[in-house]
Amino acid sequence: MNRWNPNTYHKNGIEQGFNPDYLVTLVKSGNAIKSKRKPVIFTLAHLANCTDTQYSDLYAFVSRKGYFSESEPHYRTFSIKKRSGGNRIIHVPHPVLKIAQSWIARHILDDGDVHDCAKAYKSGESIIDNASPHCESEWLLKLDICDFFHNISERQVYYVFRKMQYSSLLSLELARLCTKIIDKRPNHRWNNNPKNYKIKEYSSDRVGSLPQGAPTSPSLSNIICKDLDETLFMLALESNACYTRYADDLTFSFNNTTRKDIVNFKRKVSNELIKYGFKINAKKTRIVAPGARKIVTGLIVNGPVPTIPRELKDKIKADLYYCKKFGVANHCIKNKYQSIIGFSNHMRGMISFVNSVDKKLALKYKKAYDELNLPTLIL
Repeated sequence: MNRWNPNTYHKNGIEQGFNPDYLVTLVKSGNAIKSKRKPVIFTLAHLANCTDTQYSDLYAFVSRKGYFSESEPHYRTFSIKKRSGGNRIIHVPHPVLKIAQSWIARHILDDGDVHDCAKAYKSGESIIDNASPHCESEWLLKLDICDFFHNISERQVYYVFRKMQYSSLLSLELARLCTKIIDKRPNHRWNNNPKNYKIKEYSSDRVGSLPQGAPTSPSLSNIICKDLDETLFMLALESNACYTRYADDLTFSFNNTTRKDIVNFKRKVSNELIKYGFKINAKKTRIVAPGARKIVTGLIVNGPVPTIPRELKDKIKADLYYCKKFGVANHCIKNKYQSIIGFSNHMRGMISFVNSVDKKLALKYKKAYDELNLPTLIL
């Protein structure tokens, strides 16, 4: 990617015979983008050149047409088990689309304007940073946002890129590259009038949303939720509470309050979430009273510093021990894992979790894990 130099760009354009007025417009646009500290990109073809992909491929993704066959769709979808129970739907982008998304994430989104209370997907921060502010608190209110990524719309993504001064057309194209039509929804928020599109090939009667599994979704979710985070931060501040958000997990901690006050506070939070297009998952709402064990993003926060729960340590030790004693295949069958690869990735995830808190212990687990020679699936 060439460094933006408006004088050189204008000079080269004149030498190549481009209209001077058109070049002035482009230079102004380029300077506006550069003022936002973003890479200067004017068109989808320009983006294809930057990402080392084919324009025809990016065009197919943007137009949401069936360029790839059913055996090679834009996204591959599957589900994984959550530690907290239930399944999480993952949408893995086509390899070409993933290349473009990874470039967009790295060069455009990763240094986006994000609220201090957002702790996930930020370089240099971890689950410890999300849990630490709540240590030794008397009360906890834990909330989960329903279908977090899927309720962030293509329109919201479009405005992220427009605020970065990209043209309206390129902003639409970038938004399309970062979103997916998940399913048919009755709410007008997810429906379009195809006649509103100036480019017929881009017309669509449905609005896409962030796919969980795309490299761009984490940063976009944080950027888009900045105003929500500020609203919830101020709401917490007015109630002498502390607030952090880790992706779709909201945590509020309180001292010197009552359950009744927290229930009223939860109602206010719910109302604010609705304004931003979200709703609370009632099944995962938790009010944790004084004296009870308090866990935030998997870490115990009753003491002065976050600690790893004993049951997680015991689970990892048991899995490693029984795999070594009886064999990985037998252990997977007995514990009803769907595949050895799935079990392997599950183990890697647990060890990675421990590593974010206790690197010495994680190193011990990783040594035992490596001795099993388990296969892995890198997404």
